[in-house]
Amino acid sequence: MMREIVYILVFLIVTALGGCSASPVFTPLLSGDCVDRAVRIRQELRAKGYEADIVLGIIRKGEKIEGHAWIRYKDKKTGEWKEIKNY
Repeated sequence: MMREIVYILVFLIVTALGGCSASPVFTPLLSGDCVDRAVRIRQELRAKGYEADIVLGIIRKGEKIEGHAWIRYKDKKTGEWKEIKNY
């Protein structure tokens, strides 16, 4: 339990200081940061009948660690959980 609290605190600190990452190669179709995009994508998936969740976590880019939000959804045909990384 204590370890989970530490992870959550680290995530919150990293997110507050570093924000969400944006890849210089990929231009997102939606504006806003990764949380804004994740909320919008999840809403659209749920409206189409998909089971979808927002995942909050930490990603590493080289030496840099940043907070990030992405989507996890269940494929209707296979039942397999897939991710939209939302960079």
